[in-house]
Amino acid sequence: MVIRTTRHQFASEESERPKPRLGRRESEPHSDEITYLYEVLSTNFPEHRTFWDLHHYFWLYGEKLDLQFDISFFLNLNIPFRVSSYDASKYGNQVPTMAVNVLSSSTFRNDLGVVLQQCQRLRIPVYVILSDHLQKPSYVKAPLLKVHYLEGGQYRTIETSEICCMEGQPIDHEKLIDIRPDLLPFKLGLMKRKEKYLKDEITPLYYMVLVDRKTGKRLLTRREKMTIQAEEAQKRAEEAQKRAEEAQKRAEEAQKKAEEEKKKRMEMEARLKELKDKK
Repeated sequence: MVIRTTRHQFASEESERPKPRLGRRESEPHSDEITYLYEVLSTNFPEHRTFWDLHHYFWLYGEKLDLQFDISFFLNLNIPFRVSSYDASKYGNQVPTMAVNVLSSSTFRNDLGVVLQQCQRLRIPVYVILSDHLQKPSYVKAPLLKVHYLEGGQYRTIETSEICCMEGQPIDHEKLIDIRPDLLPFKLGLMKRKEKYLKDEITPLYYMVLVDRKTGKRLLTRREKMTIQAEEAQKRAEEAQKRAEEAQKRAEEAQKKAEEEKKKRMEMEARLKELKDKK
């Protein structure tokens, strides 16, 4: 039995081989992106299964392949408990519908090379490579969204460095990557974040965003949905308060008008009485 670890074991030179991460993210932006994608997928597709930062074990031609993905999204995979790793042999040898690796300075060569080759050998339908903060080398400079996908029995590649929106702004649907509508209920795009990244210098940050095919809206995390719901609830409360204040104002104006009319009527009656008395 051969166990092949692709993400760290085969760095091209000894000096480039990263030490085991021991569960530690590569950087804050790397952690941000993985957490964001996990929350988006698990929140919006609870009937499917999303893993993050796990080893995935597959059998292929007598080899046990060990691939580490930052995100893996499985359509119609029902595992109702948490796991330490994904062993395909326990789940009908199912491969991810979409696997995602966020590039880091220590692993980008493997993610672009060996991991890609193994994904193609396993016939994983969609393998996404994302550079959200790297500034060098030039061929992985952020923003970069590179998608390898299986279509018609062959792998095709599409990539973009164009952002589809600024954070909090409307989506430019012309800048989205639209592949495998038979499998993916969303399109892919790059969003420029409000936050910045500081390493050697201050540079922009990006998220890969998922845009719902049916609504054309960006899929949100649970926190984003709760924030929007809270804002909408606050807005409804403020509108209700405004309506109540307007109703109170109208009631006060009606009361004032009624009092003025009563006063006029009483004055008129007083004058009529005074004229009657004079006669």
